Amino acid sequence: MTAGRGYEGGRTRMGTKVLLNVYDLSPANDYLCAVGLGLHHSGVEILGREYSFASGGGIFDSSPKDAPGAKFRESIELGVFEGGSAELQSAISDLREEFGPDKYNLIRRNCNH
Repeated sequence: MTAGRGYEGGRTRMGTKVLLNVYDLSPANDYLCAVGLGLHHSGVEILGREYSFASGGGIFDSSPKDAPGAKFRESIELGVFEGGSAELQSAISDLREEFGPDKYNLIRRNCNH
């Protein structure tokens, strides 16, 4: 980010940062995370929006680091996206077919898998 230009959705000269935002779904995570366990929600932040997957909703977008009913824990940098908004929307559209509202499974296919 260049001084005076404000927030640019994570865009850098090399592309846009891609972040995995991790949330706690239970206060027990304060203890469980120490042993590698916990109940979590996650979303991928790119170009100033966060994308996730939910039962009945499929892939959806929201404001970053603001998941209802969850407490933000951390962001993990995944890499860089070198496309723009049109390329991102095309990729999300393709994924919506595979991750539709009826494809969610709490154990096998959720926001973390």
